Amino acid sequence: MFYKEKKNYLNQEDFIKIKNYFCSDKMGWFYNKEQTITEEDQRKDASFFSHRIWYNDKIETSPFVYQLIEPIIKKIKPRKILRIKANLVINRRIQTASNFHLDDDTKHKVAIYYINTNNGFTLLDPIKRKEVRCEENKLLIFDGKILHSAVAQTDTDQRLVINFNYTERP
Repeated sequence: MFYKEKKNYLNQEDFIKIKNYFCSDKMGWFYNKEQTITEEDQRKDASFFSHRIWYNDKIETSPFVYQLIEPIIKKIKPRKILRIKANLVINRRIQTASNFHLDDDTKHKVAIYYINTNNGFTLLDPIKRKEVRCEENKLLIFDGKILHSAVAQTDTDQRLVINFNYTERP
């Protein structure tokens, strides 16, 4: 298995705090424009919103957001955090996919924490095409050299995840 899924990753209290805040109007989101190609080879809008939490070795936004996700960081136990970013995809009534990509060129791990359940998924490896469903309070971990893509949902208003890029402890 080239990836791990850990369901019910956080205790309910920590999970509910994260979900309630990230779904609230207090959470600041920033627009990102991305074009992608669907299975039918048509150009579709795959824009999304993001919120950088950790970047360039420091908290990028409010310390409150960082403190809120600390239970996830403590369980991951990274040697070094490279980047932490939350992503929000809105429902476009069609399942578009982002381009396959790597988050970083260096040796690292990727952990995706799913905040809500929906019919979107993470697609791992363009050849193996392993679909990992979005299930709230689940953590997906895989090697950073694996190409991956975010596939939008059609059954809920939002697809919410937190993406962690980090190096492991020896």
